[in-house]
Amino acid sequence: MPREQIQNKTLEVKLRKWYNLTLDTNNDGVVTWDDFLAAVEAIVPKEDAEKNSRLKILRKRVEQNFQKYFWDLCEVGDLNKDGAIDLDEWLDVMNDIILHVREQGSFPEWYEGLHKALFRANEFFDDRNVLKDEFVVMMSTWEINEDAAQKAYDYITENGAKKMDYNLFSEFMKQFFTNEQEGHVVNLGLDQ
Repeated sequence: MPREQIQNKTLEVKLRKWYNLTLDTNNDGVVTWDDFLAAVEAIVPKEDAEKNSRLKILRKRVEQNFQKYFWDLCEVGDLNKDGAIDLDEWLDVMNDIILHVREQGSFPEWYEGLHKALFRANEFFDDRNVLKDEFVVMMSTWEINEDAAQKAYDYITENGAKKMDYNLFSEFMKQFFTNEQEGHVVNLGLDQ
């Protein structure tokens, strides 16, 4: 199937890097449940969770949300039914997600759940007003450059005029996945 929504080279480069940074955490060329377990560990280390009941609950919740997202992703995108998502399968899924965002202004419900889980997994002081440094720390869990994350935060919050809550974060992610302009700050430097 042609990827009609990913014809732009800037968008394709960005999506490929996003896959490698955020999903294929062990860099073996495919996304499996092990990659998601590694992401859970990066967000809430098991050692910390064993010492703190609140973190234990948070870790379990993150793991459950990631498990649901992983199985949803496999259901939607695992064309060869091998229990893993390779880059081509993921790009096909993203093509459909980008089309959904462009036509309906929102992510498909199954995909939105991942962003909600990621947002809630970060222990923000106030998740209705995420501060710039909190946003940068969240982005750093995905190995996004600090300077790029700061610029993206300033852009989406209009230099602090808007409060960063989940709705604004979701808007940021929609712009990230649909922006085709090379060098735009919403690309988090992944288009280079």
